[in-house]
Amino acid sequence: MSWTKTSAQQDSIEQLEKQVTADTITTTLAVQDTLITAEANPSLEGLVGKDAEGTTIFYFDQGLRISKNDSLVYSDASNLDYKYKILNYLLEHPDREVTILSRYSADEDFRSPNFGVIRGEFIKEELVAAGVPREVIVIKSDIQDIDFDSQNSFDNGISFKFGPLDTERVAALATAIPKNKVVYPTFTNSGILVNNALKNTLEEIKTVLEERPEITVKIVGHTDNIGNYQDNYNLGLKYARQVRWYFISRGSLDKTRLMALSKGESEPIDSNNSQRGRDLNRRIEIIFN
Repeated sequence: MSWTKTSAQQDSIEQLEKQVTADTITTTLAVQDTLITAEANPSLEGLVGKDAEGTTIFYFDQGLRISKNDSLVYSDASNLDYKYKILNYLLEHPDREVTILSRYSADEDFRSPNFGVIRGEFIKEELVAAGVPREVIVIKSDIQDIDFDSQNSFDNGISFKFGPLDTERVAALATAIPKNKVVYPTFTNSGILVNNALKNTLEEIKTVLEERPEITVKIVGHTDNIGNYQDNYNLGLKYARQVRWYFISRGSLDKTRLMALSKGESEPIDSNNSQRGRDLNRRIEIIFN
């Protein structure tokens, strides 16, 4: 079976670079891990979504696949509809929210946040892209013994639970600064190609800036360590400027509220010793202030 992360490459960006004054920023992301009880997280085969009473809302024979020390979550053609099962259920039950139960193992590399949280965020963005409102999605990471196979893969890394909407949590989100996020455009030697991830990020930024006039956005380019440090800094800044101008030109946003910065190769999130790691390190970080 072939496992792939789906993406769509669309419009190319041409001549989007604009000069902008750069400054520095330091951010701290505090994530609290949550241990899921065995009752709430039974050992299941396949991909399952249940309500608070234990009733199965949807089920697929094939689960969402994770790999040891890998931030991504993999689906295939047999279970892609899980996103729309969740969306339809929440549309029919506006007083409900969905919790992503995201598994990780103590045998995996130490990360902060841990791989459970990171994988949960990946699935959250998949759901948001499918139309699920961000505020009705909760992530809970579950540390457990995972029996990875000989290829260091596990077929049941994610499950879902539906419960009553926490209106106090939603109200608090309305006044909180949005979380920083990472987006992966399609990178080329000459620039970037716009894909669905970048389009969805633009829509999110437009909403935030319309609703919160006091908030500004920093767009930070990151690279792998191929080449020298200065060249990578300049490349990260080039990509960040292109993304910034895409947001401004396509979203009709106030350019004074978006700034392009670069961290170059200085803040990798994975090892640069593999192609997978280098692909993860080449990224755009969106920081809300």
